Amino acid sequence: MLTSPRRFPSRLGLGLLTTSLLLAACATTPPADRSVTIKRDHYGTPHIYADSTYGLFYGYAYAVATDRLYQMEIAKRSGWGTVAEVLGPDFLELDKVTHTNIDPDSIRQQLAALSNEDRAMFEGYAAGFTQRVREVKAQPDTLMPKEFLDKGFEPTEWQPEDIAMVWVGLILNRFFAGTAEVANLNLLETLKADQGAERGEQLYKQLRWLNDPTAPTIIPQPEVKTALADLPRHLQALSSQAAQDYLHKQALALGPTVAAGTPTASNAWLLGPAKTTHGHAVLYNGPQQGWYTPSITYSVGLHGAGYDLTGSTAVALPAILFGTNGQIAWGSTVGSLDTNDVYQLRLKEGDPHRYWYNNAWRPMEHKQVRIKVRGQDDVMLDVYRAAQGYVSSWDQKNNTAYANRRSWEGREIETLLGWAHAAKARNWEEFMAQAARVSASITWFYADTKNNIGAAALGLLPQRPARQAIQFPAAGDGSMEWQGFLSFDHNPKILNPQQAYIASWNNKAYSALLADNSNFSYVDRVQELLAPLQAKQRLSDEEIWGIDSLGARSDLNARYFVPFIQEAAQLPHASALARQAAEQLKGWDYKLHVSNDGKHYEGSAPAIMQAWMHAAVPVFLQGRLPDSIYKTYTQNLYPAMDDPRSAQPAAAAKLIWNAIQGPAAGVPQTIDFLQGRPAPELVLEALEKAVVHLQKLQGAQPAQWRAPAVSMLFAARNAIGVPWSDPAYEHRVTPYLNTGSAHFQYVMDPSGVRMCSIMPPGQSGFINPKGQADPHYSDQLDMFASFKCKRDAISASDIDSASETTQTLHY
Repeated sequence: MLTSPRRFPSRLGLGLLTTSLLLAACATTPPADRSVTIKRDHYGTPHIYADSTYGLFYGYAYAVATDRLYQMEIAKRSGWGTVAEVLGPDFLELDKVTHTNIDPDSIRQQLAALSNEDRAMFEGYAAGFTQRVREVKAQPDTLMPKEFLDKGFEPTEWQPEDIAMVWVGLILNRFFAGTAEVANLNLLETLKADQGAERGEQLYKQLRWLNDPTAPTIIPQPEVKTALADLPRHLQALSSQAAQDYLHKQALALGPTVAAGTPTASNAWLLGPAKTTHGHAVLYNGPQQGWYTPSITYSVGLHGAGYDLTGSTAVALPAILFGTNGQIAWGSTVGSLDTNDVYQLRLKEGDPHRYWYNNAWRPMEHKQVRIKVRGQDDVMLDVYRAAQGYVSSWDQKNNTAYANRRSWEGREIETLLGWAHAAKARNWEEFMAQAARVSASITWFYADTKNNIGAAALGLLPQRPARQAIQFPAAGDGSMEWQGFLSFDHNPKILNPQQAYIASWNNKAYSALLADNSNFSYVDRVQELLAPLQAKQRLSDEEIWGIDSLGARSDLNARYFVPFIQEAAQLPHASALARQAAEQLKGWDYKLHVSNDGKHYEGSAPAIMQAWMHAAVPVFLQGRLPDSIYKTYTQNLYPAMDDPRSAQPAAAAKLIWNAIQGPAAGVPQTIDFLQGRPAPELVLEALEKAVVHLQKLQGAQPAQWRAPAVSMLFAARNAIGVPWSDPAYEHRVTPYLNTGSAHFQYVMDPSGVRMCSIMPPGQSGFINPKGQADPHYSDQLDMFASFKCKRDAISASDIDSASETTQTLHY
């Protein structure tokens, strides 16, 4: 599992080890000791030492700008909607969508209202980043990242609100802004038009359910049965053109991999002392925020001003999202609580900027935004806002518009600070006090050196009116406004569950959860984590780390259908070829092991399972659904070459599972997808079609059939498609691994917390003007591909032992 640290020459182009800068304009006066020390270890990870909050984040940002200057410039522009200014008109549409999702004035007001101590975090960060930008501009021949020279623009200096806009633009507006309400309405309208109103509604309930009590949950609670989906009786029609426009803009804003619903990002498992061989609690976290070059994640140690942590965080945020302070460890996976709503506005005939609200026609708020476009004239964008939020889409045919409301709007900075200050907590109570500040939907995980483990579903929950159908847009006339918010006491939490472990792979947070955008089902990839957790009474550190390799290499559909395939092959009329294929499935562990040639998966079982799945979709679903709806269920059954998604069981697999279960399904099967036939008959029909297909392509011997191994790409574009590095330096790994963009494991030994991590491709993203990449650009990639990790220093003495360079800054 572990590797010996490798040593590299000093970073190219660091410049002088001692630098100085006075920023007189800073609103928070730094203390008298204006020095910062940066110690870097064998993998380039910086540990920052300073006596003040300002100095600590000054040094942190200086290190970030040294390692990731171009990436962070693009991240900032992605948040502000100023990408087209430097990369041209191809990004104008993205910038327009960005400006309909952000309120810079609100962000500035939130920053201005902070205490001096909290504001020092943002001001110190801006000053440290700006210091490095000025150094780079002064020595462009050696320090300027190659991408700036290639694209013909320079890095910009930073202000306190810039890092806040990175947080809003690439984190909140991506991982926490999704909703399927318009997509659900479009689905319902399509089904009713094709099948008639009654059957269309019945079919909708089988495709989009509110709750399935058989779905595994993160936080154990008694099972709760829930009524079928409530359907809207208050809405005007939605035109297909308007639906496509809304979903297209949502894909631009959120990134195409998460636009359809809750992001499928990150996993975690925690073990109490009764589940580990050494008797200490363990927390493992694998954030799946996407695979990029450079990594979206940045590793750092912060020491001073109340902080003493080693951890990592997305796009170098001030809040360290995954880490340990030597007494507790923390991590997270994207949550599933419903904190977002869409409102359908009824517009005044002939005046599309007035909407009916509280029994009167009300004008929308309006502002104009100037967008600079490289090589073209500036573009003026009209941005409109209703009482509920920014208007994102218009339906001219039906004289309606759609506005988005999120419970975290106006609380963006408070949410970030809750996450930042959680790193100072020393126990569960202090950790939960910070959790209560977080308005975005996220699941937090906790372990400490006193052998406690816990989880909590975070997010500010709206108090909605009883008549609102949460799966669909709310009426924008004032009758469905939120009636305040529920207190944090309503958020599900668990400390030291009886089962002595907790597992999450973005599955349902708790049994009573109702959400508009997640068909939580018994068919869930978290089963791949639960299986090894339940297989042994106690697990070693190596076995706990190894759970990731089991999940990452799993065929996510096989667990549910292989037993049915084997059973169906025993039917009297099964062909000899079908029986032979079923024999190949015996003893398969449902994992995708790569053969020696590196091009295929070992054995014939993966090929048979994939072929069966592709054949089963038409056997079970074709003709039961409108063609346009059916087509969506034929897609994404398995990861494709360089697939950017974190893979899930196929959406069709959930429908097929429910159909096979019949009356035992967690979702009532009002419409019989089996069409009166026994389930084994359809399973066999799909198997016969699959083996004929494989025979035609690969010959008559099932033992020789093979499925191709696909690769994974560490992309040079960020989550919303903006290039943030040179694509010539992208990395690929074969095979595709359904794993984290980074991995962290914390063993909570009271005598000293042990941390093991990996963050591919590497800590640095710097490519010098001559095209030479930093030694730490991809030095963690091989370990990632082989499921190894590096030891991370936590204590002061260990950090000193691991340090290869020391740098002192004076500000």
